[in-house]
Amino acid sequence: MLEDLLREQSSGSPSALFSARMDYSLSSFTDVELRGVVIVIRDLVAEVITRSVAALQEADELPAVEIPPFEVERAQNPVFGDYATNVAMKLAAAVRASGAKANPRALAETIAARVRETAAVVPAYDLIDSVEVAGPGFINVRLANDWLLRQTAAILAAGNTLGCIELGAGQRVNVEFVSANPTGPVTVGNGRGAFIGDALASVLSAAGYEVTREYYFNNAGGQINRLGGSMEYYLLLAQGKTVEAEAVHASLPEVQAKKKRVYSHKDDAEAEADEPGADDEATPHDEAAEEQSANTPVRKEGYFAPFYESLAERMLAVGAASLLDEQDVEKRRAGIGRAASDLIIEDIKQTLQKMRVEFDVWFNEASLGPSGELEQGIADLRAGGHTYEKDGALWVRTTDFGDDLDRVVLRSNGFPTYFASDVAYMRNKFNRGFDQLIFVLGADHHGYIARLKSIAQSLGHPAERAHVVLNQQVTLKVDGKGVKMGKRLGNAVTLDELYEDIGPDVTRFFYLMRSNDTPLEFDLNLARKQTDENPGLSVQYAHARAAGVLRKAADQNITEEQYGDANVSVLAADPPEQLTYELALIRQILRMEEIVERVATTMEPHHLTRYAMDLADAFHLYYDHCPILKQGTDIATEVRMARLRLLRAGQAALARALTLIGMSAPERMERETPEA
Repeated sequence: MLEDLLREQSSGSPSALFSARMDYSLSSFTDVELRGVVIVIRDLVAEVITRSVAALQEADELPAVEIPPFEVERAQNPVFGDYATNVAMKLAAAVRASGAKANPRALAETIAARVRETAAVVPAYDLIDSVEVAGPGFINVRLANDWLLRQTAAILAAGNTLGCIELGAGQRVNVEFVSANPTGPVTVGNGRGAFIGDALASVLSAAGYEVTREYYFNNAGGQINRLGGSMEYYLLLAQGKTVEAEAVHASLPEVQAKKKRVYSHKDDAEAEADEPGADDEATPHDEAAEEQSANTPVRKEGYFAPFYESLAERMLAVGAASLLDEQDVEKRRAGIGRAASDLIIEDIKQTLQKMRVEFDVWFNEASLGPSGELEQGIADLRAGGHTYEKDGALWVRTTDFGDDLDRVVLRSNGFPTYFASDVAYMRNKFNRGFDQLIFVLGADHHGYIARLKSIAQSLGHPAERAHVVLNQQVTLKVDGKGVKMGKRLGNAVTLDELYEDIGPDVTRFFYLMRSNDTPLEFDLNLARKQTDENPGLSVQYAHARAAGVLRKAADQNITEEQYGDANVSVLAADPPEQLTYELALIRQILRMEEIVERVATTMEPHHLTRYAMDLADAFHLYYDHCPILKQGTDIATEVRMARLRLLRAGQAALARALTLIGMSAPERMERETPEA
């Protein structure tokens, strides 16, 4: 049980950009530059431990074995201090491996004593207050109160860089997410990938990576042609040409029984392929279309819902009626489909912008052919010796790189498969100079992990440069029951409907509250509440509460100049019932760097929302237990100014956390009183 209390297990991902658990050795600290709170505090603790062990070995006070990698982790229970390390147990294991005997508890006592001595004489390590040994050999480190209070200045000086670290060291990362084809509006299912991708990109930027947000779409091919057939039907209906519309509907293919499919990156279904391993893929939009068409007299392939009725009206308003004049059916429907998709892609952009999801690049898959990149990607595979011919088709030996089957890149009829597009697109990204590629995909793309990595390796890049972040399905719930019907799509709720219901801030927070690999039950009842019960609002309210105190201070003629340079160290003399909460707030603020690192290494943004709630809780407790401007309280001026400065630091940290999540940081908020 003690070990569980002292350890905070990381839920690392096999595709992490960087080791999720930090292992330390002497080589980790050859040139550490101290930069206030910019360096992760945990690493500073690890540094003094490592150098203490090295010094003891040099003095023959510890066995002369190579210092093994060890962990320094935040203690889950504050009773044991701020950090705990297993360095003594790791060292004991290394000593035993050399054939000698070692007592990890005794080693821990020796190391702890040297750390205390070092911290007492080296100013750079004055953050350490106490070092104790627990259990079989854990070493617990507690941070000094005076040092913690002094960090208030560094926190405020950091400004918008608070929480920033240099993990990425300028590496270029491409984060591709959403990437739904323009055949319909963004749904709540697409939304999860949108918020995960956007928050992950923000945190990676804070972690020192140069990040590009990218949306990959295709406005040509089978889906767009099916969209064109559906919109031809709706265009005619909108013109009052019912007979012609029904004739178009009758000409559309009937929905075939679903069969198990192999998903591709784009999930864009075309005609049946001639070869096994060629693309035969369904898409979320295609499946939705089939469900939607169940509401029509005959189940037809295509897109049928109120959204498409209104889309037809919009198309007619911009002159789309002329598209009906094309005599060739395939050309007519392709043209109508492209025109419809042009409007839909603009809708998608507006929807995501309203939800504060922005992209740097909108990449059209259809551009790969005309640009010659599709052909060049296939040529590179040939040149690398990764292709072979069978049954008239060109195959890629992706099984050489861990894929479950080889893939067809050119069909026997000479047409490239969607796998060829995936190859060309990844080649394009690497040629643009990206060091790491991240693909945020739905859970039904699990088999695509090996496929993506095999493409990277086929193109001559390490598999570790391609990362897939999977996210599970979303279920909207009202009164404990799932919501499946929406006004626009019939069988699905759109992100626009969620925006109109609860707004972008709460929507984003709720989407990011659960781990990527956990199905998300979105509780609309809770999300609609304007009380502290709503976790997203609670974080925002903490920020607004701080702003309210600062306004009140201004009303009392207390200027920022007065408290901006206040000596926060005077709070060290506060009684324990107040100092405890003052220090707890600072400790939470200083966790931000570790949270940024953890999200960046595990690619799990839900750690950010959990941290924001912890930070808000710490702020509310500080506010409740440490009066600043409360009437009837006798507070020394220097204490009042110090608490105002600490409050301002708390507000800055809350604003930064909200920014990383992608939420606003309001200056004013009104709350409803929770029901008894």
